[in-house]
Amino acid sequence: MSQDKATRAVGEPGRHPGAPLRVLLLVQRPEAWVNLASLWLAMRDGNAFSSEVWVLPYSIENPAVSQQKLPLMRAVLASDGIPFHEWAQGEVVSPGQFDVVVLNHPYDRDRPRQLWVDRLKQVIPIMLYIPYGLVMAGGRKNLKLQFSQPTQIQATAVIARSEHEKSLYRRHCPRGDGHVHVLGQPRFDHLMEALSRPVPGWLSDAIGGRCAILWNSHFSFGKSCSHGGNFSTFDLLGPELLELVISRREQLCLIWRPHPGLFPAIVAEGLLDQDEVSTLREELAALGMVLDESADHADAFNASDALLTDVGSFLLEYLATGKPILSLVNVEGEPFNEEASRLVAHYARASTSAEVAGFIHLVQSGAVDVTGLEHALADHLPMLDGFAGQRVAQLMLELCGEISSSARPSRTKRGAMKVDRKLGDVRMKPGSTNSPTCIPPVLDKLMVGLRSLRAEKAEQPGWEKAVRRRLNGLRVSLGEGVKRHPGLMDLARRLGKR
Repeated sequence: MSQDKATRAVGEPGRHPGAPLRVLLLVQRPEAWVNLASLWLAMRDGNAFSSEVWVLPYSIENPAVSQQKLPLMRAVLASDGIPFHEWAQGEVVSPGQFDVVVLNHPYDRDRPRQLWVDRLKQVIPIMLYIPYGLVMAGGRKNLKLQFSQPTQIQATAVIARSEHEKSLYRRHCPRGDGHVHVLGQPRFDHLMEALSRPVPGWLSDAIGGRCAILWNSHFSFGKSCSHGGNFSTFDLLGPELLELVISRREQLCLIWRPHPGLFPAIVAEGLLDQDEVSTLREELAALGMVLDESADHADAFNASDALLTDVGSFLLEYLATGKPILSLVNVEGEPFNEEASRLVAHYARASTSAEVAGFIHLVQSGAVDVTGLEHALADHLPMLDGFAGQRVAQLMLELCGEISSSARPSRTKRGAMKVDRKLGDVRMKPGSTNSPTCIPPVLDKLMVGLRSLRAEKAEQPGWEKAVRRRLNGLRVSLGEGVKRHPGLMDLARRLGKR
């Protein structure tokens, strides 16, 4: 394809009557491909669709991170045999090239200006938004990010996994929920299939028969997050959890899957530098921990015996395994949203290190009660049948007038996709439960820094926190108002680069 023009168009112009529906899938995050994988498969079968995958920068505002993530994005798509096109500077979509565009990332600011929602709506008739995550957190900023971006407001259709999620749009999206379709989430099609596969040999060998605890830590632990958007317990519970696992490393294996933003936040807070982060990875491996930074978390779900997680998608997604879940609570952090508040009532919760240790002890002894999870599963994941991708594909045909809603695949019984949800026997290696704690230097530096950070945050007066939260709330309202006017947001971005 020629690269000699400043502005280029990609795709076939003009759709002929009866021709396949031309669908453009825009992908940015390697870990988010699972949200679209089963939709791609559904569109590949038959002659009803002609689909293209475009790989966009991870964040157009951060070229370094985008280049770092690009090889992983390529590997994820190549492993599934997905043909794709990498967006290049200056490329645009021209009228008549595509009939439908599917967005999985709602934030215009992370995409090239040519692919913001206002530009896409001018040239593509139908826009679908499939959420990149499973929204569990509340708070003013997060609710605006998840339900009232231009993408969620202006999309022709938004895909929801349950009536609970649809109701969140009714409460928090300025447009309401009339454009929200409850079809299930394609990411669960992928997850249920993946959970039926054996655990990969490398991961099984790394666990070595020990009780495997999956830990999902959010990045919002720093001082800049202490006045709002602080969902993380990384500094509050992390040091003691790491010490516990190290002291019991003959019996416990920690599978640590941090939020992709956690290590950049560690560097931004000055706790470690980039070289030390690389050394940290080596130290964790030497201690028998598994640092899971792969694009797909299904293997970690499958291999683990229980989950410890901050507020985030895993609170809901891990429910599909039927294994124990501990919700880590930052008592001064942002609240759960309405659905998540109902969900975590079925889970164990912890805001102290002692509570975390107690839960892990119950997991090791096989004494965690998981009987209540079936009710939560039926309530919050009612369409866990493996056909969400097919339903979304059929919705696109409906929206384009190709078929009627009666042709949509019917929902099947969830039991057809059910996996073994019993907590298996925990296999212990012989040895003392009080092995000497030997903490290597970089990990020790991180833990000392986290303890110092939480002490510093704890010393902040309550009135100061309240004022900062109020000011932050005003900034959020102003910023989100600007986002609804692309011209203003474009101007703000340009001024920010000066």
